[in-house]
Amino acid sequence: RWIPDIYLGNDDFATVTTVLKAGNAIFLQLAHVLSIEGIGNRNLKIDTGFLPLAPAGAGLSEPLCRDILLLNRTLGEVLCEQEGPELVNLARRLFAGAADGGDPATLFERIPEINDPARLQPLVRAYTILFQLINTAEQKEIVRVNRLRQERSDGSARPESISEALFRLRDSGAGAEQLQDLLLRVEICPTLTAHPTEARRRAVLNKLEGIATALADADMPLESIRLDSPPNSAARASRELKRILTALWQTDEMRANAISVSDEARNILYFLEHTIFDVVPWLHDDINSALQAAWPGVGFRIPAFVKYRSWVGGDRDGNPNVTPEVTWQTLLLHREIALEVYLTRVAALRRDLTQSIRKVPASPELMASLEDDAKAIPLSEDRLSRYTLEPYALKLVYIYRKLAATQQQLSALAGGSGVQATGVQRPAYSSSGELVADLKILQDSLRNHNAAIIADEGPLQRLIVQAETFGFHLATLDIRQHSDEHAKALDELFQESGILTSGRKYSAFTEAEKIKLLTYELSCARPLVPRDWQGSADARRALEVFDVIRRARRELSPESVNTYVISMTHGISDVLEPLLLAKEAGLLRWGTENGRRYLESELDIVPLFETIDDLNGCDSLMRRLFANPAYKLHLEARGRFQEIMLGYSDSSKDGGYLAANWALHDTQARLAAVCRKAGVSLRLFHGRGGTVGRGGGRANRAILSQPAGSFDGKIRFTEQGEVVSFRYSMTPIAYRHLEQIVNAVLIAAEGKTNDAENRRWPACMRTLAETSREAYRELVYDDPEFWRFYTQATPVAHISRMPIASRPVFRPGKVLSGLEEIRAIPWVFAWVQSRYMLPGWYGMGAALHGFAKKSAANRELLRQMYASWPFFKTVIDNAQLELVRAHIPTAEWYSSRVRPARLGKRIHQKIVEDFDLSRKLVLAITGQEALLDNSRVVRQTVDLRNPIVAPLNRLQVALMAKWDEVAAHNDPQAPAWREAILMSIAGVAAAMQSTG
Repeated sequence: RWIPDIYLGNDDFATVTTVLKAGNAIFLQLAHVLSIEGIGNRNLKIDTGFLPLAPAGAGLSEPLCRDILLLNRTLGEVLCEQEGPELVNLARRLFAGAADGGDPATLFERIPEINDPARLQPLVRAYTILFQLINTAEQKEIVRVNRLRQERSDGSARPESISEALFRLRDSGAGAEQLQDLLLRVEICPTLTAHPTEARRRAVLNKLEGIATALADADMPLESIRLDSPPNSAARASRELKRILTALWQTDEMRANAISVSDEARNILYFLEHTIFDVVPWLHDDINSALQAAWPGVGFRIPAFVKYRSWVGGDRDGNPNVTPEVTWQTLLLHREIALEVYLTRVAALRRDLTQSIRKVPASPELMASLEDDAKAIPLSEDRLSRYTLEPYALKLVYIYRKLAATQQQLSALAGGSGVQATGVQRPAYSSSGELVADLKILQDSLRNHNAAIIADEGPLQRLIVQAETFGFHLATLDIRQHSDEHAKALDELFQESGILTSGRKYSAFTEAEKIKLLTYELSCARPLVPRDWQGSADARRALEVFDVIRRARRELSPESVNTYVISMTHGISDVLEPLLLAKEAGLLRWGTENGRRYLESELDIVPLFETIDDLNGCDSLMRRLFANPAYKLHLEARGRFQEIMLGYSDSSKDGGYLAANWALHDTQARLAAVCRKAGVSLRLFHGRGGTVGRGGGRANRAILSQPAGSFDGKIRFTEQGEVVSFRYSMTPIAYRHLEQIVNAVLIAAEGKTNDAENRRWPACMRTLAETSREAYRELVYDDPEFWRFYTQATPVAHISRMPIASRPVFRPGKVLSGLEEIRAIPWVFAWVQSRYMLPGWYGMGAALHGFAKKSAANRELLRQMYASWPFFKTVIDNAQLELVRAHIPTAEWYSSRVRPARLGKRIHQKIVEDFDLSRKLVLAITGQEALLDNSRVVRQTVDLRNPIVAPLNRLQVALMAKWDEVAAHNDPQAPAWREAILMSIAGVAAAMQSTG
């Protein structure tokens, strides 16, 4: 059974890449005993560290194999020192036992030592850390491969780079003027969301980053020159690796308590401060260099085209912990971190810009600005004399003082006294634009005095880009709330104002009645209630959110908050309701000019369409909304700009993978058409999750597969969960991620994606989507026993107790009672744990099979769509990734837990049938012999992981059975067993690199 996995090259047997698959754990154990060496030029020597790993057997690159073996060996050493060799031996027994097909129900009998949770917990933790180390090694490998691509011997641009995109546009006929227009249109807004389904603590992430650095140091060639480390840095690196691993082992893997919103905010802001802040200027450097290479001598204006947003501290949908006070404190934290970063950068720049007027003059504008600064900001004589001949450094001293004064205002703001503490106002900046203006005075002077390279390249230019991009707000905070909450507040407001006197509640009105009342009230200048009105706590909270928005825009920055997102938007009233609440807070105001009334509006109101039905009908809803007289005026006040958010998570949970993807694709085209006809500028906001089942996957490919004519360069998308730490922990990976997105946006915005849809393709997709949705809903929603299967065949009940997010797993007031109540993240998380990966493919097999079996022409059409339609290719490739990550033999152990047994067997078999159909049809459509043949590296990482995660999965199944027994008898060790289950969940999440 190993022979099919042997690859014979065209020349000789030296090209054999693998004989032993890492998935065959039994043979790996035998290989360890026999010390089998490599075949040809492959070294398959089995490691003697924590587990007997043979990464080369999975086909991984030699540098990655070396790193994994080093980490595995060092982990083994640390565990032997910290816990004794017994733990390593126990881990190896568990590893070997996973390959023998043993029933998890007898696991505690076969390995009696694990009946003690005190011994079991460190065992699970050791496996978890191994996966974290493998993940870290893979991240380092990504950096290594991208550096090799950077140094292409033929001089061509690196694939999916900014340079490649610009040269492609030039070669297709784009001129400099066309490119300048494109640059002014491009808006890329990654949005860090309040779904931090990250099972690891910040302390753990920091140590893993240190391990990556130690690996890189250990990998440095002896002949390399490092000026920041001793000559024996490689030897020191191995010791440093062991030191950090020891510290990691002695650190709690999981938080003692549930994470707070403040913790979430600090976690997200960490990435902004330590990675994103530096990466964004790199993008500007690259785009400037590529433009000069493609259009030499042309001066381009490059605006701040990448701007970050955040939901953390502003997303109150279903999260009672996000109060108005928490939102205000989050906004202050944004400003605090931004100012701290600027102070550090300005201090460093002062030491860099030491040009003397004895060597080169300074501009009159710079000298005049110094005179103005001297009047406002007194400096000591000693300080002034120190910089008498260095005007650039002196200007930066004044800039630093102004930033420090700006920072001092935060204490007054945090205390609630606002900016009335005038004692610190005069030397402070009133906006980040003033900081940019000061920095540009320096830049212009340098540029005009034979120092253009200093002005336009290096720390000064990067600081200007940072100030233009991040301002004093760092990342604009979105406010999000569920549509149901606004009606509750308006019930009370309309009653208090005397508008509704009949005893009827506003929430009981028909949709037409709501629209009529809301439209009328929006046209009235007077408020509904006095500013000091004290209603119920719920009503006050709803209004106070808008008060916080108003205060932030006045006292912090107009960019601090400018968007209000409405979850589960079903009707026009859902959009008009928060607009009316904004009017109560003064964010929507009527004015008069030359006898004509006009409206001022400070907020973009963003509807979020999430269910399949809402997606199918949202173009009609927006058409009617644009015709509403009150909303028309709001749009005029916002420059006829409309942002619309599309929910990938809930649509997939509602209708299944294939139906959701088609609904979202089709919706984009329909919304674009509606907005064009209405003369409205559209920006789509893609609410993508981390996994394929929640819209995850390669962001750049998703951009390139958008419908033709639906994209003009403006885009927002969410970044969340473990995806954030993967993409932003290391600056080179963050850079590559953003570089690929910019590449795709530039190409797609100019319509260069070759996505000329054949007229037959959409019709085919509609058929596939409908069949897929029927199959999905038949299982998930229509089968009365499905919920019982799901709650027993996955660890969803235990996931709800993991302290990984401030937002509850279930919607407010709900319990583990049905599919409607569970959120999309834990829904997917549970399927990942049980290795079904069902949300990423189920229903596709039935749809593709049903269509293909009708005729040979249909089968050929599917192959044609895969070859020529980027959208369809992306959908199929994302699904085959999930099909590969699924492991049906493991999933069967989870289904064996279900009672009655016939239910577990029945639904498991139904899932397997669609899995087999999906796999068969994907291979037929793509022309591959095995799934992911077109992405071998990804396939290899799965092959490496499967035999290592199998012990954890089987242990988790045994632990869930143990918990049922423990809970039934009120065992005093119940907390310890519960902790072991949660640790197993964290371990599988690390192995699968996904929490949903």
